[in-house]
Amino acid sequence: MDENFVYEDAVTELTSIVNKLGAGNVTLDESLKLYTRGIELSNLCDSKLKEVEQKFSVIDPSTGEEKEAEVK
Repeated sequence: MDENFVYEDAVTELTSIVNKLGAGNVTLDESLKLYTRGIELSNLCDSKLKEVEQKFSVIDPSTGEEKEAEVK
């Protein structure tokens, strides 16, 4: 994954793409480009979320200490 990837920026761009496609005032070619970019961003966001889930930290209730936990 690109180290400059920012999840929130990707979500903002995805929202913009959805709004443009939903408005219905773009050409067929532009719609295809927007759709393709949306899929790419969606996949990047999904990968980032999975990466974060693997690093998810929890507090051990018995000790109060933070420990790494795998989210399944």
